[in-house]
Amino acid sequence: MILKIFSNIFIFSLLIINSSCNFDKNYFPNNEGKQVFYDVFFKDKENNKKYYRQSFFFLPTMDNAIPVLKHDGDITFYVFGKKGISKKSREEFLSNKLDNENNQLLIAYPIVKNTVWETDDKTTLQMKLGYDRVYNTDLPLKLRNEILETDESLTINGRKIDNCIKISGYGKTSYNPGPPLGNINIEVFSSSWYSKDYGLVKYIREEKSDSETMGTIIYEKTMLIDD
Repeated sequence: MILKIFSNIFIFSLLIINSSCNFDKNYFPNNEGKQVFYDVFFKDKENNKKYYRQSFFFLPTMDNAIPVLKHDGDITFYVFGKKGISKKSREEFLSNKLDNENNQLLIAYPIVKNTVWETDDKTTLQMKLGYDRVYNTDLPLKLRNEILETDESLTINGRKIDNCIKISGYGKTSYNPGPPLGNINIEVFSSSWYSKDYGLVKYIREEKSDSETMGTIIYEKTMLIDD
């Protein structure tokens, strides 16, 4: 815990030193010094529902990135590259590795309808056998992303948000746990909406299997807009 605190202090110091960049208004607006909140809804395979809230604090800009302090204490960097806007952890950002940029793109350029790209992803479904055996799947898969709309309107907390881009994602994989179970197929669907004024305003993800041992889960995240 102490090492993590010192690590975050070190990162924050670097951010202050490198905070001279200016970002044009885009789908990841520079909200330096601002904290944003999301309402999160989660439904598991047994239809148990959970509601909670996430917070994100925007730190000073650094090089070509917008760093964000998450509610769990980690720092995520949203990096503006030649191919689009990608998401990186602290370790990935500080290592300056560019070989996996494509696999982390949240938004690919050009921002026009039918732009398509692939990202690396993992399943979060759990396999439940009996009453007490629960296993995380963590199966790797490729998610095919596509910009479906660039001028979609969305209503968030009673407020209409215009000119959003909508990104759809789809991927599939399979898993064979062995007898007595056979092959289990899993599909992942996602939808994201980004606004020029707010960034990510809504995200929906569904993971669906054809086995009762895994079932279907739904995750939904919506920004709280109060201005």
